Amino acid sequence: MPTLKSLSEDVKDRLTQAGIEEAEFDTRLLITETLDISDIDYALEKDRVISDEQVGILLPLVERRASREPISQIFGEKEFWSLPFKVTKDTLTPRPDSETLIETALKFYGDKDEALSILDLGTGTGCLLLALLHEYPNAKGVGIDISEATLNVAIENAESLSLSKRANFQLGKWSSGLSQNISFDIIVSNPPYIGSYEKSSLPPEVKDHEPEIALFSGEDGLDDYRTIAAEVGNHLKDSGCVILEIGHTQAKAVKKIFTSAGFNKSTVFQDLGARDRCLVIEKV
Repeated sequence: MPTLKSLSEDVKDRLTQAGIEEAEFDTRLLITETLDISDIDYALEKDRVISDEQVGILLPLVERRASREPISQIFGEKEFWSLPFKVTKDTLTPRPDSETLIETALKFYGDKDEALSILDLGTGTGCLLLALLHEYPNAKGVGIDISEATLNVAIENAESLSLSKRANFQLGKWSSGLSQNISFDIIVSNPPYIGSYEKSSLPPEVKDHEPEIALFSGEDGLDDYRTIAAEVGNHLKDSGCVILEIGHTQAKAVKKIFTSAGFNKSTVFQDLGARDRCLVIEKV
């Protein structure tokens, strides 16, 4: 039977051979999560003997990761804003960069007791809407997605986070299906923004395992911004704002799209990597 040290070395070698850059990190995660070993024990108990039964549980998951299946789909969960979110092949995996949108909302609406109304377009796992509802206990929100399978995941996440009473989800493409007389303080969205020409350059974890409808937006990656810009004015309060995730080279182009749609003010915010990541659009 292998020791923890020999097993971790074998797993790391397998993942490295598969071209995974963060092989050491993924090795630790696979072993600690699957075999219920704490990070401290993983670091200190290298001579621990691992049973054949435990190895038999671990190795199929290692092979799934070696095939470039994302860790989030292997375990069916991903943390976002320190909250656990269910993830499936029908959803985009929540990413740390998207937390910039939550941070930005908190800057614009500093009173967490405010009874805000929030609309999340292309809600996916519901991570943006639910993280905001978690921060604003008196807020209510609506999440819209074009995929019924994706919406079911968002509904499950709302229930598991005890937020379902303040979150409603509905099927639709962007704001279609919303009543014309309903408006929101915050409209948040992480729309598809990858150009179709970029597909070949994406890592297998993305292009082979995440839904294309959540990734690609026409040749230049801007088609869905154009649609959103044309629609959201009808559902944004005069004092409200649209908070969008953008590709790090897209700020100028997306600003232009919203200016053409009648929005006169836009502000760019950067992620932790000092890259443009969030654009806040205001009417005035």
